Amino acid sequence: MKYINQLMTTLIISMLIIVPSLSFGDTAFPIGQIPFSFDYKLICRTAISSGKLNRLPPVGPYYSSTFDNIFSNREMSSALKMADKIPENDIRLFSIATEKFQSEKNTKTEDMFSFIGGANYQPSKYFGALFMFKLDRAKAIDPDYIGKKWRGLAGDIETAAIYFKKNNLTLTLGRQRIFWGPQPVNLMFSETAEPLDIFSAGYKKGRLSFNFLFARLDGSRPDSIDYLRFPAYSFKDNRYIAAHRLDILLYKNCRLGFFESSLFGGEGRPPELYYLNPLQFFHIAQLNENMDDNTILGLDFIILPARSYSIYGQLLVDDFQIDRKTQGDQEPNEIGVMAGLFKAGKPGSLSPDIKIEYTRITNRTYHQIIPRNRYLYRNKLLGHPLGSDSDSLSLLVRFWPDVHRYAEIEIAWRRNGEGSIYKPWDMPWLEMEGDYDEPFPTGIAEKSLYIALRAQGYLPFSRYTADHLFISLDAGYGSIKNYQNISGANTSTSWLNFSLSWLGFWDINMAE
Repeated sequence: MKYINQLMTTLIISMLIIVPSLSFGDTAFPIGQIPFSFDYKLICRTAISSGKLNRLPPVGPYYSSTFDNIFSNREMSSALKMADKIPENDIRLFSIATEKFQSEKNTKTEDMFSFIGGANYQPSKYFGALFMFKLDRAKAIDPDYIGKKWRGLAGDIETAAIYFKKNNLTLTLGRQRIFWGPQPVNLMFSETAEPLDIFSAGYKKGRLSFNFLFARLDGSRPDSIDYLRFPAYSFKDNRYIAAHRLDILLYKNCRLGFFESSLFGGEGRPPELYYLNPLQFFHIAQLNENMDDNTILGLDFIILPARSYSIYGQLLVDDFQIDRKTQGDQEPNEIGVMAGLFKAGKPGSLSPDIKIEYTRITNRTYHQIIPRNRYLYRNKLLGHPLGSDSDSLSLLVRFWPDVHRYAEIEIAWRRNGEGSIYKPWDMPWLEMEGDYDEPFPTGIAEKSLYIALRAQGYLPFSRYTADHLFISLDAGYGSIKNYQNISGANTSTSWLNFSLSWLGFWDINMAE
């Protein structure tokens, strides 16, 4: 906590110098971080409870105007107020300091301090800017983290974007986390991925809404087999991703979405105009241009069959074999499916939220023989964190004493095969003749059962604690068979995580 004053001083000076020089209302509500994730759960259950599908946009992060007429001022959390509309010519500075203690079986307790600082600026009716950085101990010790570290902390910009919103058109330029689909964690883009540097556009008219994004990714990370497979290759690739989706409101309580993405690149390769065309069919363009890029197609839906109920699902197709003319056509289909049922409970009662969800992702989904075409960014999946060659079934029951706190229990069963996007690409169907059949999951499957108890919310003891102190508790037990895909290697794990966050924000009028 000793770095907070120094960090806040630096933030205030930098924002006073940089932000007012921009000529930029409405901004996005961040995702993927405590306590923002708490509010997305609340927004979801409130929208479904009301039976109004228009309160659940098909892409995230949501704009702050999404919360209009959903919560009263008394019901709005401190995090929601941070992103709420502010007076013209004001800058809203905010910070979140979190002290987290993480304990797991057979490991010592870790102190996972983190600090978020940022600013929201909305000087006009149509423009807004949001800036947010984070210093994080947990990220610094993550083995997949590849960035710089400072005094045991990893630092990065979580959000740095300008927004334009007028009538039915929205434009975003900058860095932020995103998700596409019925949940913040989806098969295509998930909040669990690293923040993307993007240009995105969205347009909504009547029953139709259309979204497009383009992002530049980091360089490819080949493994040892890739160097042997491509001996003349330098692996100094430019990497990009382009994606678009069309959503159709079939009825007032049923929405269907279609999406497509293309991850492409190469040494010295610039962004391709045919991928920058939002109306282009990416897969056809790739075939006609004779390029080996990695396109993905998919669809998702959400239905509110009755008040307080929702049914949702998503299908992702990475590769699907239509012809059976050559031995190469024996490559297994690479698809992902997700389906869920959600029932919204009632805060302040014994009626809980209930969520059942099944996810299945086949081997080699998100993967490809060429390293640059793998759906990884900063060594993390752009899609579902479950990863390929895996499936899971979960049941969650969540109670809301009121709109500012919840407690839940979750039971999850999971299988992980031997396949992984982090392992070399293999092609066993070429090592034989005739039909090739691959089981799911492949090889020796790791099988696990987890039970978790969680509680989150603002402390109710006083007006100050209810506005500024957010607590999170996560405890659980897991039983694992065939650990790390080794037959007979059975083990168990248990964990206890506790965190306390302090939130605050201040408005500064720049017109005075």
